[in-house]
Amino acid sequence: MKTFYLSISLFILFPFITFSQEADSIPTSIKNGITKPSILSSHPFGIFFSRLQGNFKTHATKHSIVNISLESANVWGPPVTTYIPNDEATRNEARKYDWDLAQYHFDVEDLDAETFQLQIDGVIKSIKANVAFNLSDNKELVVALRVAMLTNGEYPLSFLTSDKFIEDFHSKIAGGEDPFDRKVFNLNEAGIKYTDRNGNTAELEKNDVFLSGIETTYYYYPEWLINKNKSFFMNIGSHLGTNLSKYNSSIDLGVSVNAVKKIPFKNGNYAQMGAGIGAIRKNAIDFKKDNVTFGTNNYLAFLESALEYNIISKKGSIHSIGLDFYIQTSLNKREELDYIIPIRHPDVHDAWGIGTTNLYKNNNYWTLLYSFTRKVTTTIYLQQDLTVNNSPDIQTGVSVSFKI
Repeated sequence: MKTFYLSISLFILFPFITFSQEADSIPTSIKNGITKPSILSSHPFGIFFSRLQGNFKTHATKHSIVNISLESANVWGPPVTTYIPNDEATRNEARKYDWDLAQYHFDVEDLDAETFQLQIDGVIKSIKANVAFNLSDNKELVVALRVAMLTNGEYPLSFLTSDKFIEDFHSKIAGGEDPFDRKVFNLNEAGIKYTDRNGNTAELEKNDVFLSGIETTYYYYPEWLINKNKSFFMNIGSHLGTNLSKYNSSIDLGVSVNAVKKIPFKNGNYAQMGAGIGAIRKNAIDFKKDNVTFGTNNYLAFLESALEYNIISKKGSIHSIGLDFYIQTSLNKREELDYIIPIRHPDVHDAWGIGTTNLYKNNNYWTLLYSFTRKVTTTIYLQQDLTVNNSPDIQTGVSVSFKI
């Protein structure tokens, strides 16, 4: 929560921070604000619908810009069947016990309850491509494509995100021997199966690949909110996401507000701070009745903050090092966590509810990025959830941006 409040504070204070050097001394011909490709986590639910993130550009693109990103994310959650009592008396009784102990106090065979089942295993490979088009001096349109694939994460294509690497790290460095019971189901397996409360099922097997969706975003950079003398910039985004998988055929609608503050230094290098906030309405329009329900919260809000330091070489190239924090509200209604009755798999004993209980917690993670910009921008990043509140466990990505 401290990081959450810090992000809010930065967002509010940006316009009032001043520095001695003029904004015009910062080179803008190559870079446009903070270099940040799509860094949204490849969550096993999130790959089926649109989500928002910050846009930390300082101005509308003057050329058509293409960005292509490849991501690799390890996801894991042992099989769990979860019961949500319908009557208030049973809910009050369930509130007396921690979620992991509730199963020993109820006969679920006679329980009046909704249920959902979830099992997650594998490495999600995502390809995200977008094109930014100039509409005017202060308006741009971004059209993006999302493609997802489930793999078993074997070497060498998934080095940092493979089960083997993660469990070797746990065993030899931190975490202990098999702290999440991955080895109970063997390492480097692949399979996601989720049955929602209405009985609709989404199932992915090894090497399944699908077109997740198309997103269209309109960004407006209002002159009246921009103070170039103080190197402060803002933009407003309106978002429309069309989900195309067979499990979720729908349209999502959202809005975001983003700000960037440039901080020049006497040696010619400069830093940038970014903050973004927004919300999206999942499944605002459904194209079919039997869409799988990926979470019971219809609205998802996000807050993002970023810090980037830029080193300008003698040849004009820019090396950028960035750190980004992202938080998104929970996929399921948080109050349910007080009275759900999850039933664990008999062979799993450690962290057995991780896939299910994380649906009730904020999705948050840190991302470390490095970019090299000249005529083309190349970015690599490493993403980790330090609070262990969500899947994926670890994610890596590489992206390339260029003019057309």
